Amino acid sequence: MVVTRDYEALIILRVGGTDQEIARGAVQVEDLIKKLGGTIAASQSLGRRRLAYRIARQIEGYYHLLRFRAPTGQVAELERLLRLNESIVRFMILSEDELAPLATAPPLGVGASATSHVAASSRS
Repeated sequence: MVVTRDYEALIILRVGGTDQEIARGAVQVEDLIKKLGGTIAASQSLGRRRLAYRIARQIEGYYHLLRFRAPTGQVAELERLLRLNESIVRFMILSEDELAPLATAPPLGVGASATSHVAASSRS
């Protein structure tokens, strides 16, 4: 029996190139997920944004958010393939268990002090 879970991936793609080439990079990631036995629930372009700091000589990146369901054993292979993809600057994949505490956390300033927010953000 194959165990599948829900995941969310935030991918930052290189901005060098046309909008069509950038969109093609996002489609390539979706195709990787499908080849590994996953299904795409949602795919959302978050647009071009300035990075907080320079990564691989890039000061801007094209952000793309994916929600998908995949076999748990294939996520490590997906991460390996994303690391090898030259068009991807950074990525982060979170499971539904890792997303649940973020959804229930109160917004900053509501019931939480600034020091507790700093302590929580330094752990990630």
